[in-house]
Amino acid sequence: MSEILSEDNRTANSKTKDSVFTTLFKDVNNVYRLYKELHAEDTTTTVDDIQIDTLETILINDIRNDLGFLVNNNGKAEYILLMEAQTKWTKNMTLRILFYLVESYRRYLIKTKQSEHSSNRVHLPKPELYVVYTGTEKIANEISLKDTYFDGTAPIDVIVKVLRMPDKDTLYGQYIAFSKVYDGQRKLHKNKIECISNTLDICIREGYLREFFEQHRQEVVTMLSTLFDEQAQREQYDIAVKEESKAEGIAQGVAQGIVQGIDVGMAKVVQGLYKFEKNIKKLSERVCLPEPEVERLLTIDVGVV
Repeated sequence: MSEILSEDNRTANSKTKDSVFTTLFKDVNNVYRLYKELHAEDTTTTVDDIQIDTLETILINDIRNDLGFLVNNNGKAEYILLMEAQTKWTKNMTLRILFYLVESYRRYLIKTKQSEHSSNRVHLPKPELYVVYTGTEKIANEISLKDTYFDGTAPIDVIVKVLRMPDKDTLYGQYIAFSKVYDGQRKLHKNKIECISNTLDICIREGYLREFFEQHRQEVVTMLSTLFDEQAQREQYDIAVKEESKAEGIAQGVAQGIVQGIDVGMAKVVQGLYKFEKNIKKLSERVCLPEPEVERLLTIDVGVV
């Protein structure tokens, strides 16, 4: 598959913001399939009942999530599903999803011309919250806001289901499998071309998002190229930070050693003079140091540098 990696694709496009996950689920047919995988018992909902409602960034400080969609029933939203794709785990995941849910509800009320200030109860779709986790930490199948922050006791809670098992039979499971293949190939190949090419070869051969990769090859290559470069830059930054911290630690150690050496040297002088001048006040005047400092220097073990 090396022929799909043109020279332009070898250089990361720094403006690429989308990931394989968000691009995959911009297609309403994929979102519908995802919903049916999570709700196999629902035999009446059709693709026309699915309304993608992902929070898109408009302003710099706007909230943006990976996937949000409404499931309509007779023209009214019955469910709202929010889903985040996460590689590195954060213990603040429930709080983040709470923010996404609140913002989604706020925008929903505006779109449906409802107000929380109305005397009548507004209509809200029932929330379902998910994290698709592709990392290696052992995470429970469900995480809870009140358990995370309040030791299980709080007047409110947010429950988030964690999807983390590779599975050829589900789209989210195939995405997890793809992510693990990519991570494995990145460890094997420091060369971007080999990493991306092998990742796509393996995924297409094994049936992980095969149709998506075959239809969006060039776009996926650009996304993975960007991701590869970002990860490499992050690793280089982490190494630089560690080296800087190590250098600072050495410098601090040297400085502390110098200070300690001076301290011991002064203590030797003061203790030597004290043998002949037992009066602290006179000794203080002789060495031009405050009496408390003279007393401190007399307590130092001059045998340890």
